[in-house]
Amino acid sequence: MNRSRAVFGDLPSLETPRLILRRLLMEDAGDIFAYASDHAVARTVTWEPHRSIEDSRAFVQTMLRRYERGEVANWGMELRETGRIIGTCGYILWNTTHDSAEIAYALGRPWWNRGLMTEALRAVLEFGWRRMGLHRIEAHCRTDNPGSERVMQKLGMRLEGVNRGALRMKGVYVDLKHYAILRDDVVPASGETAP
Repeated sequence: MNRSRAVFGDLPSLETPRLILRRLLMEDAGDIFAYASDHAVARTVTWEPHRSIEDSRAFVQTMLRRYERGEVANWGMELRETGRIIGTCGYILWNTTHDSAEIAYALGRPWWNRGLMTEALRAVLEFGWRRMGLHRIEAHCRTDNPGSERVMQKLGMRLEGVNRGALRMKGVYVDLKHYAILRDDVVPASGETAP
């Protein structure tokens, strides 16, 4: 069995004080459409705003296939307070040869600037260190996306540089800030072992 299937074949839920990170279900399509149709949310990501609930159902279907195949996939971010999905986060690439992976995330606008994405991604990084055996986790954001950059900084990720014209998004070449964190950068709490 390959490493991805061994880890992601039975993707576990992750719990944080305010969130449950879990597999997406087709019933979540309405919640996803509520934030993925927002042009402000879609402005700095690679995907287009969802134009109909069918776009959101297609996204969920893609995630369901990835779960079934044991491929890296997103967790839905369920807000404990309401039981609604307010965003997604997870691994999008995993290089098992080099024990490195890339994370990506999206969050509905009503929940910006509340520390929810940082809270979710701390659990995702911990999963990477402990379950995936990662040495390096990286993330990227457009240079005009300070909110995403703040999330990476709060996670302890370090800026490694700016890749000019690195990605074509919605017909325009954009510069990307490149952040990463190494397992060795994570300082364990007193009495704990490093991840």
